[in-house]
Amino acid sequence: ALKDINLELSVGELVALVGPTGAGKTSLAYLIPALLTPTSGRVLIDDHDVMDVDVDSLRQQVTFVFQEHTLLSESIRENLRLANPDATLAEMEQALATAGCTEFVEKLPDGIDTVIGRSGDTLSVGQQQRLSIARGLVRNTRILILDEPTAALDPQTENQLVLALRAAAAGRLVVIIAHRLSTIRRADRIVFLDGGEIKDVGNHEALMSRPDSA
Repeated sequence: ALKDINLELSVGELVALVGPTGAGKTSLAYLIPALLTPTSGRVLIDDHDVMDVDVDSLRQQVTFVFQEHTLLSESIRENLRLANPDATLAEMEQALATAGCTEFVEKLPDGIDTVIGRSGDTLSVGQQQRLSIARGLVRNTRILILDEPTAALDPQTENQLVLALRAAAAGRLVVIIAHRLSTIRRADRIVFLDGGEIKDVGNHEALMSRPDSA
């Protein structure tokens, strides 16, 4: 699935993994929390090989927000506490604000204590997506990976979310698997994959200025 991968990612970066379907974006992201393990080569986090680290300890440092939303038929507060049972109200409110949830949550009958339907079906798909991102944020890990986080969002909401994620990256590494140009262009670095290989790396302006860029 992947070959000749040589990539270093740093805390403080918002990095976009892009490329056609089957390029290896998700496989590359899965290597970070050891959801997949390499058959050759090494994955290092803070100079520690993930194969030598306790899996539970590793995954306490990584949050993966999948494209498929999994929300409980509980209150918004309880859905957030699922990721971090010790989260304070202030931390939950900050996560909701970063994910662009505050406006719609405040309009709900019981605010953060409003019980949502099965799998969140009383919310729009975009609201479910943002709430899943807020839950990822409230976990407050050093690495946050988001799979197509803006797929169901309108352009204005997407713009606000990506700007907020850039701010959130100040103290963590944020990796986004993305297709939309509007999401990609705001990343600190874009990693373009095709056929399981990295074909290009750079920010949007740098890649667009290269005549031979993939």
